[in-house]
Amino acid sequence: MWRHFKTTPTTEISVPEDLADCVEEELDFDLEDPIKGAENLIISIEQTSRSGSGSSIGGDRLSPNPSVRSRGSRSPSPQPVKVEAAKKVTPPPTSKPVAVTPVNMEKLNADMAAMFDPNLKNARPEPEMPSAEGVEYPRASAWAAGGLQGVLSDEKGRQLFRCFLWQSLAEENLHFIEATDKLKKMKSSTDKKMFAQDIINKYAVLINLSMPSMAKIRNSANSDDIDIEDWAPAIKEVRRLLENDQFPRFKRSETYLGFLELILPRSYAEKWQTSFEALLGNHVGRHHFRLFLRSIRAEENLRFWDAVVEFRAARGRTTSMITQAKDIIATFLTEGTPNEVFLPFGTKQLIDAKIADDDIDISLFDEATRHVEQVLRNDPYVRFLQSAEYENLVAKLTRP
Repeated sequence: MWRHFKTTPTTEISVPEDLADCVEEELDFDLEDPIKGAENLIISIEQTSRSGSGSSIGGDRLSPNPSVRSRGSRSPSPQPVKVEAAKKVTPPPTSKPVAVTPVNMEKLNADMAAMFDPNLKNARPEPEMPSAEGVEYPRASAWAAGGLQGVLSDEKGRQLFRCFLWQSLAEENLHFIEATDKLKKMKSSTDKKMFAQDIINKYAVLINLSMPSMAKIRNSANSDDIDIEDWAPAIKEVRRLLENDQFPRFKRSETYLGFLELILPRSYAEKWQTSFEALLGNHVGRHHFRLFLRSIRAEENLRFWDAVVEFRAARGRTTSMITQAKDIIATFLTEGTPNEVFLPFGTKQLIDAKIADDDIDISLFDEATRHVEQVLRNDPYVRFLQSAEYENLVAKLTRP
């Protein structure tokens, strides 16, 4: 049996199988003179074969010291080394070149700089905030509860989300979704191709896509027959990013909470005086309660309560739910953490036992949540209703 080793772009050597390990160890050529390196290797192999320091019949690795060979081993008889020219490789036929719409690099670089540099916000047109006229509080508060599709299906909710994305330097994701929605509705093949190439030129370097998804939409944009199914993986990835990253931040943003505050009826805020549950169940009320708790260094209890609400929103036993549960424990229920929430010993033991038994469901933190709600109700809630934070909020509400 012979094994082949390529030594230079045009030369390869063939050696017996029992000398192959030696070749592998000697393949350390002088890269500045590969021909000379190959010749030295051949001489080295020939010397090894003649000297009897080759590999043993038993298959032991070669050793520069013959004394370390296995007892009873014998050297192979000298065998010739064949040097032959490397086989000529025929390159595969080149594919037909595809016409690609030229990119205006100067404009593209300017757009990218404006997108990622907060100091260049003025270079990007700021979207107009939606008017609060005609929007009732229940409608706007439902945007947070309805998920990404809920806010995007409402004209004013979508515009408010666009304003948040602009502030977060992430509006390209929504623009891409809207552009692909428009592409789906087009009928003319020519128009679809031109618009698809325009999408690629505008957003390919701005949106975060996997390589397979990006390749699919690029190939689709350069074809004469645009198949919208080729765009489905890219659309799914961008929507997932909006749903899992940017939408949760939107719900907690000053943009959204400020809009809710504009349309909050005063009667809602006055109801908080008699109902702790109404306070916690209201986005604006919970936001101002958190600000007050921060001022008295007790914010961790409400942050834990919020985290559990998001944890319970998970549907079924998913990887996301398990990850969230472990994050909550690491952030709030681990001794010595900056945001540690103090629970009765038995409550903490119950959670630890469920985690150890891999018994994780939406009821995992129920007992802990009841304890935290009682702690907040006993003292901080009463103090909040007497605070300037609450009084100033009620004073500026314009709707009855």
